[in-house]
Amino acid sequence: MEHMNCALCGKDDAAPVFKTRDRNWRLPGEFTLVRCRVCGLAYLDPRPTPEEMQSYYPEAFAARGAAADKQAAAIERSMECRARPLLNRKQSGKLLDVGCSDGQFLVYMRKLGWSVYGVEPREVSARTAREQFGLDVFHGYVENADFPLGFFDAITLNHVFEHVHNPLEIAGRINELLSPGGIAMIEVPNFASLESRVFGERWVGVDTPRHLYQFTPKTLRATLERGGLRVLEIVQGSDIGPYKMGYSESLRHLISDLGIRKYPQKPLTVAESSETIKTAARESTSVSAGHAIESLVFAAAAAAANAIKMGSRITAIASKE
Repeated sequence: MEHMNCALCGKDDAAPVFKTRDRNWRLPGEFTLVRCRVCGLAYLDPRPTPEEMQSYYPEAFAARGAAADKQAAAIERSMECRARPLLNRKQSGKLLDVGCSDGQFLVYMRKLGWSVYGVEPREVSARTAREQFGLDVFHGYVENADFPLGFFDAITLNHVFEHVHNPLEIAGRINELLSPGGIAMIEVPNFASLESRVFGERWVGVDTPRHLYQFTPKTLRATLERGGLRVLEIVQGSDIGPYKMGYSESLRHLISDLGIRKYPQKPLTVAESSETIKTAARESTSVSAGHAIESLVFAAAAAAANAIKMGSRITAIASKE
């Protein structure tokens, strides 16, 4: 574990927000989220070192390559929603997806005519992207990827920026790799969201210790601009899907903490994850009345949050400075 000053302003003046643990994967450890008194950035302190962090990413993390055919339509809708802010500004070119996982977003953008490239640190996901989908994916980190400067017309980071140890360095690297007129799209959980305020440390977006930072629209803008990017727009919204996962999963964390019902351990290996995905796809044909009610309630909550600009995620659109 390592102590850190604020990555945004550099000051060592932070107040504790709450202590929490790994509720998503139930790996051991207790962690403290703090907020800088100077600039407002929230971050873990102390935090795992880059070497220690590897143990907090199970093999099955973000594994989707074995998704059943029944999920294809849902994945397509999700990718369409994710791409919309970028496509509103640029419709074609060379695209780099940083932290591309198994490449589902790149597959979607390739269908639209983009030339696509990926960077993915997890070997299993990178291999799936290359072998299953035929994608050009670099296994490693964007800081070390040997791309020509100014090569990309668009660079995307979807729920990746909150994971990195040095966000200013990553923002600077994005700026280097963008072509003149290029667009960056960075999406992160919204720490100022209604979900976050309702559920606190139990909010699924906390996801300690993998989420080293908790951004608000203000601190995301400040971080990107200090890293050298010019922020054009910040938009907010809520998770798509029938159960509005942020509310659904956060509620399950609360119910579990209260001892009302314990939820099963998430699968830790790719094999276990594949079986879970297949089972979920089979069961999705008959949605229970309880899930239907849950979907309606959480959809209404998400719509209300969007209306007051407190959606669960924030997306920054930025350009090369």
